[in-house]
Amino acid sequence: MTREINELSDEEWAMTREINELSDEERARLFPIILSEYDPAWLHWFAEEKERLTMLIGAVKIVRVEHIGSTAVPGLVAKPTIDVLLEVSENADIDMLISSMPENEYICLCQQTIPTNDLVLFLKGYTPCGFAEKVYHIHVRYPGDWDEIRFRDYLLAHPEAADAYSILKRKLKGQYEHDRDGYTDAKGEFIQAVTRRAKNLAEKMDDFFIARLDIYEDNMLKNVEGLPDGYAELAKHIPSGAKTLLDLGCGTGLELEEIFKLYPNIKVTGIDVTQPMLTKLSAKYPDKDVTLICASYLDYDFGAEQYDCAISFETMHHWTHDEKIGVYTNIRRSLKPGGRYIECDYIVEKQSEEDQAFAESKRIRAEQKIPDGEFYHLDTPCTIDNQIKLLIKSGFAGAEMVWRKGSTTIIVSDKI
Repeated sequence: MTREINELSDEEWAMTREINELSDEERARLFPIILSEYDPAWLHWFAEEKERLTMLIGAVKIVRVEHIGSTAVPGLVAKPTIDVLLEVSENADIDMLISSMPENEYICLCQQTIPTNDLVLFLKGYTPCGFAEKVYHIHVRYPGDWDEIRFRDYLLAHPEAADAYSILKRKLKGQYEHDRDGYTDAKGEFIQAVTRRAKNLAEKMDDFFIARLDIYEDNMLKNVEGLPDGYAELAKHIPSGAKTLLDLGCGTGLELEEIFKLYPNIKVTGIDVTQPMLTKLSAKYPDKDVTLICASYLDYDFGAEQYDCAISFETMHHWTHDEKIGVYTNIRRSLKPGGRYIECDYIVEKQSEEDQAFAESKRIRAEQKIPDGEFYHLDTPCTIDNQIKLLIKSGFAGAEMVWRKGSTTIIVSDKI
């Protein structure tokens, strides 16, 4: 049940001042996680509160007022709570600001009680009966470059990221309906990953995929040009009679679905650096002969003459030429005589495109002081010609492009 602020009695308002003293369990019961479809009225609610704050505090003390949080992004599911960033001048008297906010309208949480960047956090719309119709969080800060604004602006500019965030929030709501801190913490990796993208900051390889675990498969199938066709095409090139398969950068095993259709009894060894993705793969194929190894395939010993076939799918376009030669040499050694390596990957056409990608990777590594040998999610695709040359240099008898759709390309290499 929700009620307007002015419908509360004096006794109830006296109780609201004690809401911040409730136990975590009591607050969880009274204020559960509620998700709503986007409501255009939220923009008007923000405008109303902005006007109210300007009247209470005085425009001369305010640097800017911004609508942040999910309710600021059209189309995004959200808790129906309007988050407001209120920046005040650095010479503003915070005690006087607090005293200007009516106690029967706002609950004040001071900086020492909130582990955030806020000088003060005002809550509005929290009542002893639950949420009022309009609920606000007013974050009072000195002027700054805030991640919340970068995150909001990125979602506004990238609808696919906003859709992914909606998917994640719906999933988490079922797990954390009465655990607000747990709900917030569970969103943290996604928010940090998007914020890093908004700042053009590279992410560590495993962090990148962990943050996108819940949306990875949907993104691969819907947003990567050449997929899902590439999965079926790759499976067609596995040698007839193959019994053992090495899958590098196997992720959640999307490529294995088509392979198991043709070779239901094939024995698979999958290697990936992200354990949560391997866990998801294992759950998908409980009745298959699959061995999973959490490691970097760049320096893992695959053994000698162990496999009839090796594959990699959309994973090799992050490495330098020398790193690829090292992996390819290891792959060739692991294949039985007559074995085959099949690579489906993001490959460019022009040398200028490859040069630009490597230059950008070098720039970002230098700018962010990323140590050599640390794996970050940076795209460095090669041209088709260079890719073939690297495979031959690694000892394969030959390499041939057998399929291409967009930039998604399949190259087959055989070991004599």
